[in-house]
Amino acid sequence: MSRVGLLEDNHRIAKLSATMLGYAGHDVTIYVEASDCLHALFILDPSSGQTPTKYEGTVFPLLPIDVLILDLHLPNMSGLEVARLLRNNPYTCELPLIFCTAATSAEINLAFLIAPEARLVEKPFKLQTLVSAITHVLPGSV
Repeated sequence: MSRVGLLEDNHRIAKLSATMLGYAGHDVTIYVEASDCLHALFILDPSSGQTPTKYEGTVFPLLPIDVLILDLHLPNMSGLEVARLLRNNPYTCELPLIFCTAATSAEINLAFLIAPEARLVEKPFKLQTLVSAITHVLPGSV
């Protein structure tokens, strides 16, 4: 079982995905807002909402998730910006990402420039496609 973060603003898609992934044996945490996700992953300081500027000597706790499923179309902050912040942070730069989106080809290409190792699951999707993507991106998987 893996700990899956799901950053999805569509309540129905988030709930259905979390239910399906739960049946597949995963523990899912839903993040509705990008800021909630970034706070949970220690990218944004909850008190200031700012990105920390110094990381040297910082001891971070264990990440609360093993993989993040990220929609590219989000309110307030794009999924591209979330991916950029994650990749630019030494603490989360290796967090496995899955882009689960109905974005355009151009947006998807930009996402892969930020995180070339990520997987893509296009909406609408099947449960097995999402489960397979999780298995593929986790360390030690095929």
